Amino acid sequence: MMTLSTAATCLLLLLAQMPATPPPPAPAAESPPTEPAEPLRVWHVPVAQVPAGTSLVLRAEVAPAWRLAALVAHHRAAGETVFQTTAFELSADGTHAASLPVPATQRVPVEYYVTARDTAGEETVRFASAERPYPVLIDVPRSLLEREALLEVYGQRRSRVGAFAEHVDYGATRIAGRRSVDRYYRVEADYLYRLFTPVGELRLDSIRIGVGHLRAQTPPFGASEPEDSRTPGLDYGFSEVDVSLHPLFGLGAKLVLGGNLSGFAAGFGGKLRIGRPHGARAELEGEFVQGLGGLGTLRLAWDTVPRFPMSAAVQVTNVPTGPVGLRLLYRVGYQVSDAVLVGAQAGYQARTSIGGGPTLGLLTSYSW
Repeated sequence: MMTLSTAATCLLLLLAQMPATPPPPAPAAESPPTEPAEPLRVWHVPVAQVPAGTSLVLRAEVAPAWRLAALVAHHRAAGETVFQTTAFELSADGTHAASLPVPATQRVPVEYYVTARDTAGEETVRFASAERPYPVLIDVPRSLLEREALLEVYGQRRSRVGAFAEHVDYGATRIAGRRSVDRYYRVEADYLYRLFTPVGELRLDSIRIGVGHLRAQTPPFGASEPEDSRTPGLDYGFSEVDVSLHPLFGLGAKLVLGGNLSGFAAGFGGKLRIGRPHGARAELEGEFVQGLGGLGTLRLAWDTVPRFPMSAAVQVTNVPTGPVGLRLLYRVGYQVSDAVLVGAQAGYQARTSIGGGPTLGLLTSYSW
């Protein structure tokens, strides 16, 4: 019995010392399939037109935002061959915006298309294309179009200097049995600047400043005894402004300041225009100056003959300091070049039943 027990004990000890058999390896877990990245989407709504002299603002929405690397607007003026680029930037409202300046002088549409590049480096066209860009029309205010048309008529020459001289003869007059002459001469020089600039509901057409010199020899009207003829006159300066209330209707105002032998003299004038500033028009003018008198003029002007602007006028006046008379005037100019104009004035006037005489005048101007 002891021998069997000892053998069993030895067998158990040998089994305990033998290395344990490792368990078989567990099968490897399968990795989950890789999902494709979410595609980049861009939404853009184009605008139809943009005012000249402002900026064309393009807006776009992007999702998901983290997939966007760059959003670019490619733009040009219609007729150009090369596109410029402007990058979209993130706005405070979460959209992306690109601002494209539109010059005030641009009249042709703005053409553009939009591209996007994602974080993987892939660039794609998202709106329109280089071959067929989207056009945005330029909105030009009517007042600006009228201004450009008027400046085009004057050849973009906004400044003008001019000179005018006239000799006016009312003929001889007998007062108290004595024959006296009744005449005067006037010389003026001026500078005019054309603006055609909108100011509220008005349009400021031009401003003009100038100087003048007038000397006269007139009978002693109203005297019962013969006296020597008087020699009234005035050396003066003036300023004038013309405004348009409508393309076919305008007003003008004039201020005159000067001096003569009697001292300081002041005057004022006004003008009503029916018709365009350059073209067929009618003008009604009035003016009064201390020491000289007043006048009212109805003038018709037309430019229907190329290079020969003309006007005809009827004037009621008592200048210089005499009875009221009537003048009939005709003026014609010749456009020597786009910058130089020369002209002449002729007419006839009378202010007493036995008096009357001619008017002769010359004028010239240079524009730039």
